Amino acid sequence: MRIKQRPVFSTATALSSGLLLLVALAGCGSGGSVAPTLSGELKGLAPGGVLILTVNGQSQQFSTSEYAKQPDLTFSRPFGVGESYTIDVVKHPVGQICAVLRGRAGRLDAAVSNVLVECHTTRLNDTGLYGSTPAQISALAPDSGSGRDAESQRLTKVGAGAFGFDYTKVCTSGAPVDQAGGCPTGETWDCVRDNVTELMWRRSDVPFTSGSTTPAASESLCGRRNWRAPTVHELLSVVHAGKDVKPFVDTDFFTATQPDTPFYTSEIYLDGSSGRWAVDFANGGAAGKQVAGDSRARWVSGSSALNDPPPSAYSRTEVNANYLIIDTSRELMWLVPKTLVQGDWSGAVAGVSSINAGALGGYSDWRLPNRGELDALANRNYAKPALDPKVKEAIADPTAASVVYWSSSAWTRDTARAWVVDLAYGDISPKLKTDSARLIYVRNRAFNAAP
Repeated sequence: MRIKQRPVFSTATALSSGLLLLVALAGCGSGGSVAPTLSGELKGLAPGGVLILTVNGQSQQFSTSEYAKQPDLTFSRPFGVGESYTIDVVKHPVGQICAVLRGRAGRLDAAVSNVLVECHTTRLNDTGLYGSTPAQISALAPDSGSGRDAESQRLTKVGAGAFGFDYTKVCTSGAPVDQAGGCPTGETWDCVRDNVTELMWRRSDVPFTSGSTTPAASESLCGRRNWRAPTVHELLSVVHAGKDVKPFVDTDFFTATQPDTPFYTSEIYLDGSSGRWAVDFANGGAAGKQVAGDSRARWVSGSSALNDPPPSAYSRTEVNANYLIIDTSRELMWLVPKTLVQGDWSGAVAGVSSINAGALGGYSDWRLPNRGELDALANRNYAKPALDPKVKEAIADPTAASVVYWSSSAWTRDTARAWVVDLAYGDISPKLKTDSARLIYVRNRAFNAAP
């Protein structure tokens, strides 16, 4: 009978083989290298705010107690050599929008330390031009690609509202309406607080004729006094231009808006006629001189960065035969071509890529302003042009500034048209996209110091 013999190994041979196996295993998956790290710099995060970023599906929170002490932007999850990564914003802090401006995606063949995340305070409401389907979003581009509306699923809202709007219903005493939609006994829902602009609005509008008066300064409602007529900037801030039916306002909050009557503002149209500025909620939020007839009024209380800042809020720098204008009040940065460029709307949209290819001013995220941002540039305390003197001086021929400028915002009633601002006086209206208008560019200004 034959017996199969098992091989016999010496103890030394076994130990040697085991050591070789351990060495081989130690080298697997790491190339024998130290695991790479992913880090960078975070700028502008507001004190008390919480930013949540995700890297390859794993989230991490960042917060700070001071503007001057920004948190360390180092991602704690372990990475393997050669691993690809993508950084996304999961939640923006209250009142801010943050963006990964550098190093958002890549491959970790070695340590990556150049990631840049910047946050800016959102001083302006967005336009409402976003859409609920991919087809609608595409039709409303490029406006739909930036701002609070585009980030609406990742915003930390105080209240609620369509897309990027953030409103809170307020009762007679100033208490917010409860989750069941109720107010304390004896009170009613009377006001709407805009959590972006910090303005308080009356829920209902009222008729306003030539003999009407504004509320008395002592009148108290919803915990506020000093109710007054809004400025053009303020009234335009509640326009929901993305709707396809009138009135062009969020009717879940402003439930009693009369759509077919222009709305009264506190400002005079500076053409010498003593006419008054009005905003038309029946026409997508067009703004211009009220020429005849009565109007409606929606009273407002409070102050905000919407309105024209003092000249000290602007700074100007010359860059590559252009000017950079920084608006520290609205946290916007403008690129003003010295030689004003003009063209049709499609060419204006397509031309942004060449502006960014040159990284003018050191930035490559310039875009056409939306209708709200372009309105912010207009200063209706001046005429021909309706611009702050420091902005006007940035244009080689100031008289050439008194013309129509393209926005990135399409007109929902007819997408063959887009919104323009005529900076002779500041009128806002839709214009055929095949027509010609001037160009100016904007970006959000990030900051890393207390405002």
